[in-house]
Amino acid sequence: MIEKKQEKESHANDAQIAYHTPIYSPDHVLSPEFEGKSNYEMGIQDLINNSNHKLQKLVNDKSPSHQIYNVVEDIKTLNCLYENYYIGMNVFRNAKGGRDKLRV
Repeated sequence: MIEKKQEKESHANDAQIAYHTPIYSPDHVLSPEFEGKSNYEMGIQDLINNSNHKLQKLVNDKSPSHQIYNVVEDIKTLNCLYENYYIGMNVFRNAKGGRDKLRV
C-alpha cells in the first residue's frame, strides 16, 4: 500500500513538471529603428558619417594634406568593411530560401 501511495506521489510530481514551449508571435521580426540592419552595420554607418563630417571640417579649415589623406583612407576602409559585411549577410537576409543559394 505504501508503494502505491509513493507511485501516485511520483506521478503527481511528474505531471507538475510539464514543459511548454510558448507560442512565437513577434510583432516585429526586425526592429523598425534599425531599418533591417544589424548593430554592426549601424555602427559602421555612424563611423562613416562621423568621418565624412571630420573630412568636411578639415577641408573647410584648410588643414594639412596628410590629415585629409588619413581621413580619406579611413573612409575607404570603413566603406569596404560595410560593403563586405552587407554582401556577406545579404544571402541570409532573403525571406525565402536564403541558404538555398549556398547549396548547388
